[in-house]
Amino acid sequence: MKKIITLLVIFLASVGTLQAQNQKWWGYIGEDDQLMMIGVGQAATYHCAIFVPGNHDATNGKSLRSLSFLLTAPHATNVKAWTASSLPSGSLSASNTLWITDVEQIEQNNFTSVTLETPYTIPAEGVFVGYSFTISSASTEDDQYPVVVGGQAQVNGLLLRTNNGTWYDYYEEGFGVLSLRVLLEGQFANYAVSPSMVQDTYYAQIGQSTDVDIALTNNGTATINNVAYTLTVDGVTTPEQTVTLSEGLATFKTSTITINVPAAATSSKDIQTVTISKVNGEANQSMNPSTQFTLNTMERLIPRNIVVEEFTGTGCGYCPRGLVGMEKLRQTFGDRFIGIGIHQYNSSDAMYIANYPNLNFSGAPSCRINRGKEIDPYYGSGGDVCDDFRMEMNIPAMVNVDVKGTMNEAMTEVEATAYIEPLYDSSDYTLELALVADGLSGTTSAWWQSNYYYNQPSSSVPDDMKIFCSGGKYGSSNVKGFVFNDVAVGTSYNKNGVNQVEALGTMAAGETREVSFTLSLPTKATLRNALKEGTIYVVALVIDKDGLIANAAKRLVDEDTVDGVSNVSTDFNTETTVRYSLNGMQLTTPQRGINIVRMADGNVRKVVVK
Repeated sequence: MKKIITLLVIFLASVGTLQAQNQKWWGYIGEDDQLMMIGVGQAATYHCAIFVPGNHDATNGKSLRSLSFLLTAPHATNVKAWTASSLPSGSLSASNTLWITDVEQIEQNNFTSVTLETPYTIPAEGVFVGYSFTISSASTEDDQYPVVVGGQAQVNGLLLRTNNGTWYDYYEEGFGVLSLRVLLEGQFANYAVSPSMVQDTYYAQIGQSTDVDIALTNNGTATINNVAYTLTVDGVTTPEQTVTLSEGLATFKTSTITINVPAAATSSKDIQTVTISKVNGEANQSMNPSTQFTLNTMERLIPRNIVVEEFTGTGCGYCPRGLVGMEKLRQTFGDRFIGIGIHQYNSSDAMYIANYPNLNFSGAPSCRINRGKEIDPYYGSGGDVCDDFRMEMNIPAMVNVDVKGTMNEAMTEVEATAYIEPLYDSSDYTLELALVADGLSGTTSAWWQSNYYYNQPSSSVPDDMKIFCSGGKYGSSNVKGFVFNDVAVGTSYNKNGVNQVEALGTMAAGETREVSFTLSLPTKATLRNALKEGTIYVVALVIDKDGLIANAAKRLVDEDTVDGVSNVSTDFNTETTVRYSLNGMQLTTPQRGINIVRMADGNVRKVVVK
């Protein structure tokens, strides 16, 4: 399922205009959501659905009267609308649906509405609502990517299958939700607000507090101006507090409020319940008036560095997109970004590394941020990988880590030493060590980067991708002379896929551990020669019990801190660093001798590059 980033200028305001007083249009898609298109790029049959829950304020006890969906593909045939108690398999028929009808007339560039012959009362267990169609000829972009989606991804908001395949919920892919809404009929409550968390986990330092964002959805008929809420933790409920919204919240609209939550008195992990008790001073009639979040109270908060491990290779024609994405992260976030390019796509690659840990990538280019879900290294999970990176930056470090590395004279090994300090009681941390290199290039074909963008016009891609398109600096099918950064060239894993660094085991908050391990550099001549001209860094990765990277550190091999200033910043939004020589000249890469490093928050430190 390929994602198209080009946004359509289509909005949903017209969907909800034709309705009686006891009728409301409802769906996962919002009226102001911009839309985009996804598809398999070829002729196929598509089945598209959402799940309409029966235990929702808006749907409970209501009847399903009509459905409305957007389909712009000019070669869509055999269009059907349907409802079902479970997702139908095989070809659609009366035997595997509750109701099915042929849709003879499709409204191009507008919503197509279909009315049920008899209103259907939504049961407590809910109902699936969908539409299906066949693309007979994928001759236009609208036919290649005919499923119109948008908004924020939600569970059960985008259920798809093609041909006779299996159903899949595309929530994890972040494609948004299906452009489908249903017309509900019945009696709606006046005051019914349901809360949900913008994020599930928050952090605060002892003696301080943190802001918590809560999304409020108005499922009642009255416009909402204020709400009262309580907090419950360990069975103790706070007095009601009232929040006035910045503007009135209409029916089926969602708005976000921010409440301030105090930290606990000691380091702890608490589940807190937010309950919307009143709406406009009246009792909240919502079936779901509460939501929960986790508050981690810690002795101190420090930012964590973010690791982006990218699966790539010179033989991958789409991997220039990943190279651009990684460079964008590098330039945007500076020292907070630790990139590791894993060249495993093709063994003919001069930078091929056989013993990097297996992260189960499904294809190239792709990446994992702190070993989370697999995403595109340029587009991320939405439209910009930087957005995914920023989300990770909002999470403070649960463990403090630093690292240094010393090269032997033969330039065959690096003695790496990592320093680990948990900031919260935890167990089962493991340590991985790696070497990465910048400034690698070569002249043989093993260094040539395959490029599928070379014959595309530069007008078809974002500005930072134009260098790989027709007429660009690297606009050829095999890019020669490219300089590669963030390349993995060594690891603590052996050829059998076993990490050779001993597990850290259980560590208490404040306990420190020093771990040393000798990392081997590549022996292959083509890569070793490039390393002599490049810059080598040592990286320490602290992995938690869930297999995620809790924190990481990166340092230039043989770099020493001159004035003892810590390399740990306290600014969560530090995104860039700038290097200068002693004479004040700005440097694009570290140079031998003393470098002056100025952080985005104004902190300055001196480092010696040998």
